[in-house]
Amino acid sequence: MQTQYLKKYLSLILLTIALALSSQGQANPLTIDNFTHSQTVFDRGDSTGASTNTMTNLTGTDLANASRTFIAEATVDSFANKEEIVSGESLLKISNAAGSAGTASILWSFDPINLNTHGNAILLKVLAIDLNVNVEMVANDTSSSGVKIFGATTDFLVSFNDFTNPAVFANLRSFRLNFTGPEAWDGQFQLLTTTTPVPIPAAFSLMGSALLGFIAASRRKMTL
Repeated sequence: MQTQYLKKYLSLILLTIALALSSQGQANPLTIDNFTHSQTVFDRGDSTGASTNTMTNLTGTDLANASRTFIAEATVDSFANKEEIVSGESLLKISNAAGSAGTASILWSFDPINLNTHGNAILLKVLAIDLNVNVEMVANDTSSSGVKIFGATTDFLVSFNDFTNPAVFANLRSFRLNFTGPEAWDGQFQLLTTTTPVPIPAAFSLMGSALLGFIAASRRKMTL
């Protein structure tokens, strides 16, 4: 009898967890940029000011009427202090010459959209990065994620609630990435999208509570 109860309650527990996990993933992710649209800008350190390049009618995005601007500014010291931003073939590459600790920004402008219907966080896939490279995300030119530090090659996740004004995601019209780093810093990125992180620890906590409840109930039945 105890084995029958165990199978019954385990099935219920697994069903509950599956429903909880599926409910977390109901929002359809939106691709901000998969970096398939080719674009390049480079800046040299022989003069002050940034070099920019804007691409209209951007492809590789789910955003409507999107444009993308690359803004690169190398350290001003020498013509050889080159900084370059390149996209294409599903990669975004940012590189600095040996003497440049330059800044790089990528700005997207698009028709207003409610990003809350597509998730509750921004995901940037990082393929390669130098340590101590900083990134800031800015929504609608006003709401900042604050400066985050890349410590390893991994998916970089920022919740909407981490921004100074999460309300802007209900009517988002621009998004920006600002990168800074030490001399000769480089980075490679693969995808910028929305996501809805699943609280796995909470799911396991739910399972543990249910199992404890089952054990207590089973013991009561065995003593009757």
